[in-house]
Amino acid sequence: MLKKYFMFFILIAVSFVLAVALKPVFHKKNSRLYWFIPDGMRADPGIFNVFQWADEGLLPNIKKMMSRGTYGFCKPVYPGHTPVNFATLFTGSYPEVHKVSDGPMHEEGKPLSSVAVGGFSSVAKKVDPIWLTLENGGARVGLLSIPGSTPPELKNGYTMVGRWGGWGASFHAVNFEEKGSGERQFNLGSSKRLFFFGPPLLIFAESSETEDYPGELKTFSAVRRAGLSAWGATVSGCIYDSTDDGTVNYDRMAFSTDGKTVSVDLKQGQWSEWLPIKLLWHDKKTDTSAEIDTVFKIKVTKLDGKGFFAVRFYYNAMNETLTDPGYIASDMIENVGPMVDFVDNFPPQLIYYPEDRNTFLEEADMSFDWHTRACSYFIDTYRPDVFIHDIYTPNQMLTSRWWMGYIDPDSPFYNEVGDKERDRLWAEVKDMYRKLDRIIGVYLKKARKNDVVVLSSDHGAAPLHTWVHVNNLFASKGWLKCRQDRESGEYIIDWEKSKAVYLKFGHVYVNPAGLHNSEGRWERGSGPEYIRFREEVAESVRNLRDSRNAAPLAKICSWEDAEKEFRLPHERSGDLLISNVPGYGWSETMTPDRILFSRPLKTGYKQAIICENSPCMWTPFIIVGPDIKQDNFLKDDLLSMTDQYPTIMKALGRECPGFVQGKVIRKAFLKEDN
Repeated sequence: MLKKYFMFFILIAVSFVLAVALKPVFHKKNSRLYWFIPDGMRADPGIFNVFQWADEGLLPNIKKMMSRGTYGFCKPVYPGHTPVNFATLFTGSYPEVHKVSDGPMHEEGKPLSSVAVGGFSSVAKKVDPIWLTLENGGARVGLLSIPGSTPPELKNGYTMVGRWGGWGASFHAVNFEEKGSGERQFNLGSSKRLFFFGPPLLIFAESSETEDYPGELKTFSAVRRAGLSAWGATVSGCIYDSTDDGTVNYDRMAFSTDGKTVSVDLKQGQWSEWLPIKLLWHDKKTDTSAEIDTVFKIKVTKLDGKGFFAVRFYYNAMNETLTDPGYIASDMIENVGPMVDFVDNFPPQLIYYPEDRNTFLEEADMSFDWHTRACSYFIDTYRPDVFIHDIYTPNQMLTSRWWMGYIDPDSPFYNEVGDKERDRLWAEVKDMYRKLDRIIGVYLKKARKNDVVVLSSDHGAAPLHTWVHVNNLFASKGWLKCRQDRESGEYIIDWEKSKAVYLKFGHVYVNPAGLHNSEGRWERGSGPEYIRFREEVAESVRNLRDSRNAAPLAKICSWEDAEKEFRLPHERSGDLLISNVPGYGWSETMTPDRILFSRPLKTGYKQAIICENSPCMWTPFIIVGPDIKQDNFLKDDLLSMTDQYPTIMKALGRECPGFVQGKVIRKAFLKEDN
């Protein structure tokens, strides 16, 4: 019996030794990877020359990376926006392989009225991202605010708030505004919803005179009260007049989360501190609901003497349903603070009133402060082998209303401001870049001698001057049948009777027999009539001309040529793919007057642009590591986004999976022939 037990323990010991010996080792040099990828960080040799700014002393940490590593400009893949390029960065392959062709993607056999696959979801990719490959190689990985990382794929790492992945209770910021006549609500239509079809980003509320208000309010005019309801919670807002001047002059707004006592009392332009609130999250996939205890901040953006108000609620962007493991949320909130992930949203809401600009800048500052503290705390506490980090705020600034159109000379709005105002706008933009540089400084400080530090981005941003209302064109030709909801102003499409529709961000769906079959699903057309009608629709887009007789179309192709012309997967492409000339943007928005062109409020964007010859879309790439050449500017090379992955893997001493299409940037290494 003793001999049997002895042999058993011997087997256990041998198994343990073998397990330790055979356990994957992350890297022979014990290198860690810090990869910072600010969303929308434009970098080009002309207007946004961040390398020159660094040489001039504006960006000292980027300058350190340049001195210690290899750097250059990089071109994104088509169609130029976030989900596609992040998937490309993290797989080293083109969309034809990783299969992420857009944000909202449609597939045959499913209705066009809803998104079949979200490009921000981890399930959209058909090959493994770099974090899975590195985890399988023994690395402990941390991901912060990474598109395409949720639902979580890591088994032993840390996933924190992957944006728009359809996972967890994500409470987007909401603007509230006095409804008034309802005309503005009607005219905005679907542009007040997340991605034009999701939960509301702007809610119109009615206020009315009331005598039911907290007794501590000292008012000299009748109090007006509005119920501000979002995410299953109602906050009472009381608009009152604290000025004893003999006139109705509303100047303050008191908020109550319990309907009885004042939680905070604000003037125009003031933010509250973080306030507790209980929100309701409903998961459509499982048809279940949950109450989430969290916190939020209130900003009175606008309040005039007559009682018109515009108010913003910003909800803590992190909770235990948005991190894996769940306990990371409480730890980060306790030690870093409630999460301010990014400013504004998509479509932007802080673009309607002059006062929105200051709200934007204040919220952006809170975002940068949080991310700077968060990456430092997480690295010190959890010591990951790999940490990949994104912040969305740069994209939000460069695609908002207030900056790009007035600082980029390629914009026709450039001369609408004087030199003094433009200098101020540039100062604000460069201050944003300084805040990015401050985060980079955290990584340089944490990095050891053998660690690899990388800075890159998913795309730049172009000035936007004209919306092209493609669906107005199709409706005017009788190809798109729809009606406008009388209350919301949103257009409701009759899919069975419609033959052509444009859907974000560069896809046109056509079928002369109807876009939906009798079962309410989209089927790809075929046959001579389909080909003839598709060409008719294509010709109508080719013939578009604005008042200057300029054509917005840069390139068009059919779905059969999606891989050849755009390197997009044909099965996730529309019947026609259309790219726009920089400055023009395709719009789904419809209007009763069927106009074809309009001036946007926002002055920057990045969608459906061919990036090869569009420097406004380029990004920085800097890599620092033990085998990387120092002070090495790849001045004459426009880098490909697919090449970053294999270059990083080589710097880590790792082999690339077989699906990787990118090539190692040999000029980045001390031994180029390896």
